[in-house]
Amino acid sequence: MEDGHSPTSLLASRWSRLGAAIIDSLILSVVMLPLAYFTGGLDGLAQTPPVEAPLEYQAIMAILGFGLYCAINWKSLSQTGQTIGKKILKIKVVYIDDTQASVQDLVFKRYALMVFVGYIPWVGGVISIINILMIFGKQKRPLHDRIANTKVVVSQ
Repeated sequence: MEDGHSPTSLLASRWSRLGAAIIDSLILSVVMLPLAYFTGGLDGLAQTPPVEAPLEYQAIMAILGFGLYCAINWKSLSQTGQTIGKKILKIKVVYIDDTQASVQDLVFKRYALMVFVGYIPWVGGVISIINILMIFGKQKRPLHDRIANTKVVVSQ
């Protein structure tokens, strides 16, 4: 159909998508925040004015965080198109034609691309904002869904 979904699938609500992202972030933060604390990544926050961690440190932490995210969700993403958050909220990612999306497309086109684009100076922030704002369109498909040719639907 021209609006990006077939009549057999019900698009997930924006709120359920946000909730799933929050759950996934909380799960990841259980490991990443203590790691950042004990490796000195949060030390700059106590300074006046606060100082950002070096880009190299941020890149290493992003790679570690992404690796952990993959380790936690790979099996479920490959079997059902769901992260833990999506599973809890009963939504899943599928291709635009409602077929199961490959784990490689989900991980690399949907997630990795947007995580690492965000680190590009100036441009990354703009692209990240555009990505988020696109969910308010009629199709409820942010940039990462369009790149991976996916959509998020209510799981049955």
